[in-house]
Parts: sequence; C-alpha cells; structure tokens
Amino acid sequence: MRTDVGFKPTGEEEEPIMRTILVTGGHGFLGSRFIHELLIKYPAYQVVAIDEEADNVPELLRPLAACKRYAFHQVDIRNSDVVEQVFEHYEISDVIHFAAKTHVGESMRNPGIFAETNVLGTFHVLDAARKQWMNGPFEMKPRYEGSRFLHISTDQVYGPREQGFADEAMKYDPISPYAASKASSDLMVTGFHESYGMDAVVLQASNVFGPHQQDDKLIPIILQKALSGSIIPVYSGGEDVHDWVSVNDFWRAADTVFHLGDAGETYLAGGNTPLKTLEIVEKICESLDRHFPGNDTYKNQIRFVEPADGAKPPHRFAVSSNKLKQQFDFEAETTFEQGIEETIDWTLSKKRLWEVV
Repeated sequence: MRTDVGFKPTGEEEEPIMRTILVTGGHGFLGSRFIHELLIKYPAYQVVAIDEEADNVPELLRPLAACKRYAFHQVDIRNSDVVEQVFEHYEISDVIHFAAKTHVGESMRNPGIFAETNVLGTFHVLDAARKQWMNGPFEMKPRYEGSRFLHISTDQVYGPREQGFADEAMKYDPISPYAASKASSDLMVTGFHESYGMDAVVLQASNVFGPHQQDDKLIPIILQKALSGSIIPVYSGGEDVHDWVSVNDFWRAADTVFHLGDAGETYLAGGNTPLKTLEIVEKICESLDRHFPGNDTYKNQIRFVEPADGAKPPHRFAVSSNKLKQQFDFEAETTFEQGIEETIDWTLSKKRLWEVV
C-alpha cells in the first residue's frame, strides 16, 4: 500500500513535494471532475491535462485558466511523439489515464477508432511513462521513485451476468468492441507492471452519473427529452440492467486507489445499484413530477421502441465493490435517488434548459 506520496522526511518534519500529474481525457466528465477535486484537495500537486478536444471547456475547469498549478494541451494520445514531448517538457511524475472512446453503439459501427485510442493510445501513454520514469526493467530513476500510473476502466470488461455480481477475480468476457478495447488496455497496464515493475493500478467503474455529464449520455438525454416535452424513447422494453455510481463516489474511489491502492492490483467501484433502464427513466420522471407538478406525469412521454438494428436479449451488468470496502473501508455514500436529485438540480440551473422548460 502506498502511503508516502507527496511528502519527504526533513528531520522530524515533513514538507510537501510538488508532483506533476498528467490527466489524460481531462476535458471529459470524469477527468474534469478529478482535476477539479485534485487541485482543491492537494496543494502540493500541479496538473497537466491533455485531451483530443480543446473546445467546449468543461464548466469545472473554466476557473482554472489562471491557475498556476494547471496547464492544458490539445493532444491525441494516438500521437506517440506528442505524448512523449508532454512527459519530457513537464517532467510528469504520475498519470491518471481517463482518455478513451466510450460509446458502446459507436464502437460497433466504428471499431477501429476504439482499438486505436483505447489500446494503442494507452500503450503510448504507458510507454512514455516508462521512458520518463525508468532506467530499465525494475529500475526506477531516483527522482521518479513512487511515480504511479492509474488506469480508469469499466465494469463491462467482465461482460453481462444473469445473476450475482462481477468481481476482480473473474475472467474478462467483453461483448462489444468498446469493452474488448478496454479489456485489452487493462491487460496492457498490468503487463507493464509485470514486465517492467511499473507502479500501475487499474480502477474499473460501473456507470457513473451526476452533474456536468455530457449531453449524449443516458440520464442527460432522458432529462432533455422530458423537459422539452418530447417522447422519451425506451429501447427493447427497458430491460437492460446496469449498476450506477454517482460521480461523487467515483471521485472518492479514484482518489483512494491512486493514493493507497496496491501496485499491480485491479479494483472495482460500483454503487450497488443495479437498475433496469425502465426503472431509471421512471425514477427520473417521478423526480421531475415533484419539481414541476402538472396535470400529467412525465411518464406519459415514455414510448417503447425497438433499436434500428433489431431487438437484442437484455443484458445485466452488476459489480461488487467488496475489495475496496475490505481494504479501505470504502463504499458508495450517495444513493441513486440522491444522485438523481443532485443531477436534476444542476440541470435545471442551466439557463438553456430553463428556456426549454
């Protein structure tokens, strides 16, 4: 367990060491939240964020434009030369690797970009870290002792389960190009740990939701459709099941694993909330009914439709966070209902959505 990050002994006192942490995918939902919290909680950290997208800066990061401990560069991790330049220029000491293509449906239509970004891109970041931190296998450069690579992944690498909960001991069984690419990137990370002795850790999360999430994800889409008076489409009867964890709990899990997780280990973070898609839609409608009671319920906007590529059997994804609980006494604190209320409050605070309503 790593417990000495960020400090060095000086006699009987300890003084902070400034660490320079690279956050890939820094303009994403999870990356931007992690950067925001990291800079608030750890004054001895400076953050360098990279992302393929430079426009539409996330709301959480806009106040950081003048922050001396934060820098952003538009970088595609498929470009190994530019990735290495970032490591060399900033003398990166640690990595939190969020950057990935994440849409399951898009991965089926365009699997190549998922292999290039999620697998080859992850390799580029790993290899740049290896060159920056190490003289050779199992030989860290003195100034990079304690450097860590945290890889953010997904519960979908384990595939669906008819019952029970997936845990870290189960074999990978991905059923989409997206899940397969993430499984491959996980194995690349653990392979670097085994082959070179790199301090690398994997955190796999179930579906994360909360304020600031991109508009093209399930819960923001449901909110937009409901508030605009549009039909709320529910595909294949809404029978698919996914586990959901709030972004607040995800941040806590990632913070814990980055600072305390054991090198070479994989940890699962879930919300212990496996729900059918239809249940999610109905819970959101019920919450909106409380916010804006009217003559009709938002549930009446629900319509059952079939996907354009045909109906598929429902899948059930559910995970256990017992390893995190046993090792670090970690468990999700935000219920799905609390998280939805927080998400709706934030959504309704946006002027553009007030105008829709």
